[in-house]
Amino acid sequence: MPQTAAAPDTRVVQGACPHDCPDTCALQIGVRAGRVVRVAGDPEHPTTHGALCTKVSRYAERTYHPERVLHPLRRVGAKGAGRFERVGWDEALDDIAARLQAIAARAPEAILPYSYCGTMGLVQGEGMAARFFHRLGASRLGRTICSAAGSAALAAAYGGRVGMHVEHFAASRMILVWGCNPITSSVHFWTYAQQAKRAGAKLVCIDPRRSETAERCHQHVALRPGTDGALALGLMHELFAHEEWLDRDWLERHVEGWDKLRARAAEWPSERAAAVCGIEPEVVRTLAREYAAARPAAIRLGYGMQRVHGGGSAVRLVALLPCLVGAWRQRAGGLLLSSSDWFAGARRDAWLQRPDLLGARRPRTINMVTIGDDLLRAAAPEFGPKIEAVVVYNSNPLAVAPEGAKVARGFARADLFSVVLEHFLTDTADHADYVLPATTQLEHWDAHSAYGHVYALLNRPAIAPLGQARSNAEIFRGLAARMGCTEQCFRDSDEAMALGAFDAARVDLDALAARGWTRLDVAEAPFAAGGFPTPSGKVVVDAPGLG
Repeated sequence: MPQTAAAPDTRVVQGACPHDCPDTCALQIGVRAGRVVRVAGDPEHPTTHGALCTKVSRYAERTYHPERVLHPLRRVGAKGAGRFERVGWDEALDDIAARLQAIAARAPEAILPYSYCGTMGLVQGEGMAARFFHRLGASRLGRTICSAAGSAALAAAYGGRVGMHVEHFAASRMILVWGCNPITSSVHFWTYAQQAKRAGAKLVCIDPRRSETAERCHQHVALRPGTDGALALGLMHELFAHEEWLDRDWLERHVEGWDKLRARAAEWPSERAAAVCGIEPEVVRTLAREYAAARPAAIRLGYGMQRVHGGGSAVRLVALLPCLVGAWRQRAGGLLLSSSDWFAGARRDAWLQRPDLLGARRPRTINMVTIGDDLLRAAAPEFGPKIEAVVVYNSNPLAVAPEGAKVARGFARADLFSVVLEHFLTDTADHADYVLPATTQLEHWDAHSAYGHVYALLNRPAIAPLGQARSNAEIFRGLAARMGCTEQCFRDSDEAMALGAFDAARVDLDALAARGWTRLDVAEAPFAAGGFPTPSGKVVVDAPGLG
């Protein structure tokens, strides 16, 4: 059973962390007399192993926070002033639906959803919301703010966002922690890195900043920001210059175009790479020698390096390093940036999001990072209709989008209708015409894939929603009903969507329901004999359109 007694007066509900974090922890929620009294990590879940970060162990404080929004609110003051009056759900949804319906009748692309990873859930994220906006024909949102460049890089080289298993870092002989600070952002990976360190592995942190992680590694390579690609090319130059360091057999069998990579790396001797990176040439030479000798060697790649000009190319170059030394032959060798695409085909994305509801329509895509510019644009043939309505959920664009002053001016437009689904009155919510109270992870159903491991997870509601809070899915379901969306998919419950989020052919749904998580069937050393998800099954060096 997913709920087991921990004490005579306490029950335990299985859950999943909703945060944008590679660890995607399995939770055990202790409930006593209808109130959450404890949030703990599931000790049986292999990558959570009973531990949580401080933020999530105190998640109940978010749910019970005295400043939480618990009733629908309607703006009564100037946009940005944060002055609202309390209204009923029917009044709020009726008015929102009527205003969106009027816009959709003449220019559906004038409606824009704005969301990101306030929850990583497949139901409360882009589940019912995607169905709703596809049905309207609203503008699409390009969710590019975090990982688009790195994702494109992995797709170009490996065919998708795939990598080694995080658990196997514990057996690596050398770990390059490149462009991330896992002590603060991936604590469970760090426990595996510490296991490797205690067993004699060398840890090297490559980061412009002397982070908390860098302080605890054997070596810190403090390269200049934006020079990661140069360092990767310098390392490749040394590897190619020492034939005995290469795994020529693996290269020839499983890397397409590696001779072109050799030619490119020849242009980057250690002296040139070091000069660009702001380090000593000997650092490049020694790091290459030790990386080649430490078998298996592993790279934990973070998202920092891709957020500069040329960052995607840098990620692609780093992703090619394990191929030169045959690191993929062993389960504790290779690289991990994201495991997202191990779930490709395991998640029922088309069923969850229903893009078929668009029919023949092909709405424009608005890049979420240009929201400040786009909210201030007039209608034009090359842009399309002026944005007249924005529905914000799982995000706070005034805090996260670039050029915040422009974003604020856009949301302050008198003629812009905006609705925000939130837990608190954020600076975006302060500009909204309506703020709708959303449930927290402790109060709703959801299902989760991960981008740092290969376990699917189920989140069950531990308590009833506080106040008048409703789940994102329930809110969009209510709007759809008021706007004449009669398709059966708009009647699917949150529970049905959570339990149906994964394909039974790829995910053990009985295990998922029974214990709240289950592992995908991914080989321990997934690329020991190649088999990358590219058309050829090989790693691709010279990706079309990317150089």
